[in-house]
Amino acid sequence: MESLVKLVGINIKEIRKSKKLTQEDLAEKCGIQTSFLAGVERGDRNITLQTLEKLITGLEVVPADIFNFEELNINKQYFEKKELITLLLNLIENKDKEEVRLILKIASEIFSTYKDK
Repeated sequence: MESLVKLVGINIKEIRKSKKLTQEDLAEKCGIQTSFLAGVERGDRNITLQTLEKLITGLEVVPADIFNFEELNINKQYFEKKELITLLLNLIENKDKEEVRLILKIASEIFSTYKDK
């Protein structure tokens, strides 16, 4: 679950930035310490549901936005393998069986191509 904490934190940071809010602005809106928010955004802090609710309210988003990882830039270096796998699962979990089968086939072909080189 450690990777989920980090992904949620990264998402909170990205949403905050997209709304042109500083950490200080959001922390004040939520009634939390700026240093605590910084820890949340780094994935160092595991937050309660009450704190999550404050952040959702402060960011003026719906709860699903916090857990929607499809918009995260996967090319950023701070993602570990485990987190990238979580992002991949999040991306394909709502696809139908044939789409998942196609993704699996493409991935298998890519891996076999790289294996041969």
